[in-house]
Amino acid sequence: MQFLPEYHSTIKPESKIPLMYKLDARGRVCPLPLFYTKKKIDELKTGEELEVLTNDVTAKNTIPQWSREHGHEIVKVEESGDDFKVIIRKH
Repeated sequence: MQFLPEYHSTIKPESKIPLMYKLDARGRVCPLPLFYTKKKIDELKTGEELEVLTNDVTAKNTIPQWSREHGHEIVKVEESGDDFKVIIRKH
């Protein structure tokens, strides 16, 4: 059985709001959420955003840390129960 992340994009035409992609990595354990995050960030254009959903405790720290270390902006971080959401803007 193959487990792949779920990607979605939100198109915001004629708007100054950046294009946002969503990565649902819930149910996967590190290093997979970080791996999928890095892979998707590499595909984005500067200024585009990625919303990552995870419920892995380790990923709650490693994804924001990796993002900052690589010069990306953490736009928002939220926790809701066991789920964690981080929005990253590519720089």
